[in-house]
Amino acid sequence: MFLEETGLPYELVAVDTLKGEQHTPEYRAINPNGKTPALEDDGKRVFDSTAILMYLSEKTGKLAGQPEDRSEMLSWLMFVASGLGPFSGQSVHFRHKAPEKSHMQLIATFVRPSVIMKC
Repeated sequence: MFLEETGLPYELVAVDTLKGEQHTPEYRAINPNGKTPALEDDGKRVFDSTAILMYLSEKTGKLAGQPEDRSEMLSWLMFVASGLGPFSGQSVHFRHKAPEKSHMQLIATFVRPSVIMKC
């Protein structure tokens, strides 16, 4: 969506994760973690959604409108990247491969906020 919003030219390249194409040597040269998404830009590789968004925002100079609005945008971006994202993947695993109730309780304990800081 960011590429569309900024009007940057791009080419989508399909990676069939069901066939394991994210583990090919060609793809691992772009993303050594073997996960999607990944971006290749003039020989530079960028992987992870948050890193891609930050890279493109720096490249284009377009980062969430006005400077006074960026703190909240960055907070939500990091929340999704470091809080919600990994647990969503784990939730899918536990629901399908290890559905015992104790696993879901374990996940629930990690997603509770524990500290609020004020400046």
